Amino acid sequence: MPAAPPEDLTADEEARAAALEAAIVAEERSAEASRRRDRTERTVNAPPRPVSSLAVAAADEYQYVARDVRRIAIVGGALVIVLLALWVLSHVLGLGPI
Repeated sequence: MPAAPPEDLTADEEARAAALEAAIVAEERSAEASRRRDRTERTVNAPPRPVSSLAVAAADEYQYVARDVRRIAIVGGALVIVLLALWVLSHVLGLGPI
């Protein structure tokens, strides 16, 4: 049967644990500072990102959609105007329901 671990740490083990913990904390702080610095440098000195082909394709599609919506609005508006003109003309001429 394996021997049970001791309940208390020796002074050397406690010193080693404290040194390891201090080293880990210092490394984490250094890494966090480096990430912050890199993030700041990227946002300040970042060149414009290249446009992906997907973004170009989406922009082309949006142009088609915008053009089609404009055409639909123009045709719909023209039809409403024609119907209003026919309604006014029928009332002016005294034409009733057929």
